[in-house]
Amino acid sequence: MDKTIRDIRNQAYLTESEVLKLNFINDSSHYIFRKYYRSGLRSHIFEILAVEDVLKETKGEIIDGIRMFPRAKPKKIFRILRNRFKNKEAVFEEIKKYHLLLQFLGPDCIAQSEEVIVDYTAAGKNHIVLCGLQEYIEGEILDPWRQGLSCDRFLLDMFKSTTGSGSQLEEKVKNARINIDTFVQRTRQMIAGTGYIPDLAGLGNLILNHEGNLKLVDINNIVKIKFNDIVAIDDKGYPSCDVSVEVLSILERDILKKHIQTDDPLYQLFLSPERKIKVKALEKKFYKSL
Repeated sequence: MDKTIRDIRNQAYLTESEVLKLNFINDSSHYIFRKYYRSGLRSHIFEILAVEDVLKETKGEIIDGIRMFPRAKPKKIFRILRNRFKNKEAVFEEIKKYHLLLQFLGPDCIAQSEEVIVDYTAAGKNHIVLCGLQEYIEGEILDPWRQGLSCDRFLLDMFKSTTGSGSQLEEKVKNARINIDTFVQRTRQMIAGTGYIPDLAGLGNLILNHEGNLKLVDINNIVKIKFNDIVAIDDKGYPSCDVSVEVLSILERDILKKHIQTDDPLYQLFLSPERKIKVKALEKKFYKSL
């Protein structure tokens, strides 16, 4: 590896050429690494694209006498975590978080991943780095802060552009509601069974695919829930636990139209007016620090 390249775990941005120079990457010339539109705070994220698909995207192909430019779809999403691990045991602890998600939410509610431990060489020194080859989920971002989320037509409008109207659209919306409810219930089971909650806070963490399945794509961050009056922040300074609980409540209340019980111990603590004021202040501080 070129010793002039800085440690990738410190870099805010990583180019394709830099990825190809990494000692643990084999450049087969069959695939292209393209920066994913979502930039992760904890990971470098790339699309892995077939060369022939990128050529069709850029030069086009003739279909029924018309030149079309189909978007190249990723074969996988490639993640390089920025975490600094002291030893292999620490890496295995990190991987356990993914397996907790897989155990409680199941493969139909998360983007599945092959977690890979690599020996990364930087400036002549070896480091343990965790990477992932993650399933690409195609669909629409379910933005919990989107205006009109509580509207009865929200899911209808989301699927209408790809499905049209009629019974097929109604069936897809029905399935989506069932799947969102399944996601909520499994998340609650994870909270009850482990004391952890998935990070639902980030924009783009939840994708509603074309089949109506709700998928969590940020699989490298689960948060410990502490039932006390202190608003916890994660390693980046964000109150991800509280915001994730709020997102869970939004899914239940606004999309599933469920009545939020006032004596629910989870919501009673984390959604109290006084606590939400503290959370908003911490969010404001976090965004100012970026």
